[in-house]
Amino acid sequence: MKSSLIGSSPAFQRMRNAARMVAATDVGVLLLGEPGSGRASLAREIHAQSPRALGPFVAFTCAGAPEGALSATLMRIPSGGGVTQATLYLDEVGELSSTDQARLLHLMAAADAFPGSAPRVIAASALDLGAAVREGRFRRDLNLRLCVVPIEVPPLRDRVLDISALSAHFLAAAAARHQLTAPRLSGGSERIFRRYLWPGNLRELANVCERLVILYPGVQVLPEDLPRELITGHGRDSEGAAGFTLPPQGIDLNQLEAELIRQALSLAGGNKSHAARLLGLSRDTLLYRIQKHLIPA
Repeated sequence: MKSSLIGSSPAFQRMRNAARMVAATDVGVLLLGEPGSGRASLAREIHAQSPRALGPFVAFTCAGAPEGALSATLMRIPSGGGVTQATLYLDEVGELSSTDQARLLHLMAAADAFPGSAPRVIAASALDLGAAVREGRFRRDLNLRLCVVPIEVPPLRDRVLDISALSAHFLAAAAARHQLTAPRLSGGSERIFRRYLWPGNLRELANVCERLVILYPGVQVLPEDLPRELITGHGRDSEGAAGFTLPPQGIDLNQLEAELIRQALSLAGGNKSHAARLLGLSRDTLLYRIQKHLIPA
């Protein structure tokens, strides 16, 4: 089955490979990552690639859930002859009340005793559940059942190589929803997109793309057309060049340039076009500087 996830960066590929491996099993999965980073989409992907793919995918938001809401959700999960093919996705599972934690533990224990009798559980958390266990706010036995396989969902700031493809996807999707022509990002706008740290992750990127579709349908989006926060806030170079401050004793600029090129090549998995984009260079310029510093190709 074709994947619905978008990306090619090393961080994304590690996450996707882990998801593919765990999808074939029925063990508990804990998705760790920041809000808006795509945890729910990954949970859906795991379900779609699993033997339960024909069953329902049921999502439940634990944060702020009233008493009894989890029980009501579980009651609505269809089963035939005591067997269910459903997957239950629990967003921010660390926010569950102590009563619902006990209820979930009972559900997962029953699934171990009678395979197929309960939905598969995929949970997500931005909280440190280990710390919550030590502080007595989360059950240790439940954490052990949920976290058979933890998967780190990287924030968008660690997926710089994926931003162009993700932006194109969100622009096209928003244009289709609003029946408008998708705008085009200029080279300068794309560089700002890559430099921005996206504290709201994929959700923030999708919102910005939708705003651009509505305001600039069918035209090229220039840097001055972008939301102010993209230009003035949370940039990779908002505190000097990538957080770098020149030391009083100075530096060897050639050595620093060579090291940055090596890091870009490593982050890009050896792909020179991707490495060039990370450095804000053309591919030809990068190739020249690789040869200049005698960096192995």
